[in-house]
Amino acid sequence: MFRVASVVALFAALGWTGAAYAGARLTKGPYVTGVFPTGADVRFELDQALPATVTLTRDADPASPLRAFESRDLQGMHAVSVTGLEVATRYAYSVRSDGVRLGEGHFSTAPQDGSSAPVTFLVYGDDRTDSTAHAAIARAMLQVPSAFLVNTGDMVEDGGDADAWQTFFDVEAPLLRDRPLFAAIGNHELVNDAAGVSFARYFGFPDVAGQTKLYGTLRFGFVRLFFLNAMHGFDSGEEREWLARELASSDTEPGIVWRIAVTHHGPWSSGPHGPNRKLLDAHIPELLAAHHIDLVLSGHDHIYERGSSGNLKYLVSGGGGAPLYPIGQVEATSLKAESTYHFIEITMTSSKVNVVARRVDGTVLDRCGFGKDRPWDCDPPRPILSASAGVAPPPSASQRARCSCESGSRGLNRPALVITALLVGFAALRRRRARRGPSDGARAGEAFTMAEAAQRFSAPQRGATL
Repeated sequence: MFRVASVVALFAALGWTGAAYAGARLTKGPYVTGVFPTGADVRFELDQALPATVTLTRDADPASPLRAFESRDLQGMHAVSVTGLEVATRYAYSVRSDGVRLGEGHFSTAPQDGSSAPVTFLVYGDDRTDSTAHAAIARAMLQVPSAFLVNTGDMVEDGGDADAWQTFFDVEAPLLRDRPLFAAIGNHELVNDAAGVSFARYFGFPDVAGQTKLYGTLRFGFVRLFFLNAMHGFDSGEEREWLARELASSDTEPGIVWRIAVTHHGPWSSGPHGPNRKLLDAHIPELLAAHHIDLVLSGHDHIYERGSSGNLKYLVSGGGGAPLYPIGQVEATSLKAESTYHFIEITMTSSKVNVVARRVDGTVLDRCGFGKDRPWDCDPPRPILSASAGVAPPPSASQRARCSCESGSRGLNRPALVITALLVGFAALRRRRARRGPSDGARAGEAFTMAEAAQRFSAPQRGATL
């Protein structure tokens, strides 16, 4: 007994607690959800309620002083702000609990606000359901350097399911360890209150008062991004007021060249869900155009699409792992659409935006760009349909009534909608092939039979939920 007591006393003298000795470990992360010119926000989750510390040094500079930032609360989930760092500098960081190193990674602080350095980031979304396809996308993205990642939402099948979130973090661990991730909330992260709370805990945006919101804005160099919760009405309310206020503030923000809006269900899409009627009815595209938004990023439909409505360009990126959807009714705004697993690389300079969309096998499915207030440079010129508002007239009610996805509801599995979308997509595909012949119309993921399509959307598959 004396020997056991002596050993315990020795452990205590060395600063080892029973919890650490029992093998505390990371279950999620570490990962970065905010990055600034002089700091970053690091989040991680432990399997035990313990204090933790984030330590960091300048990368590739072992002589640089060790900085330590403590999170002293007895809790499993930690969000630690590391501050007072050097601008545009790469750091190595690690997470420790009771002196034991549990995980590590790297991040770079953001450029100075007045910097003209190019900014490259990757866009993807709708990773839910198929972890094998999701992992393939993650591996492909690892091969493309970027400053940060943007997820268009539906990261998991059920945002209230702890196991689903664990799978997401397990799949993306190599990506998230070294690249900040900013995400728009999707309808699958809003199936119930627990789902919304989980998204806020893992990827929510802190406001000026320190409260976590499901929407927010951030700046990286000369780029300002706005992340919206588009799964509710926008006619009025707190988020509408916030958006109008933040857009107006950005109008005169020094050094901002490009403005991007990110939303899960976007104003335009040629997939089965179609355009977001809530945003259109609330005239959000007109609001975005009036405040110089250059690009709208969205997902929800599991396709790739590039298009424009007046001066507003848009990209739909929903090919991150969920079952692919057919191209349905092709919108008048659409310039390129393909049903395939993919991600998008976006590089912004002070004068131009360059876009490269890649399939999961690395092949390029689209390459295009645009200058300030200029059309996409890879397409024939097309007229601006509504020059005064900067956006095209909204689709008619019959065109828009293809989705009624609501926040906080699992009632999204609509067989009639799925069957209609499949029939429309198949008919449209046959018409296009008849007109163009067997050229590039039979693109990856689009050339499947009705039987194959029906199987992908069959009711027993949870991923068939729209």
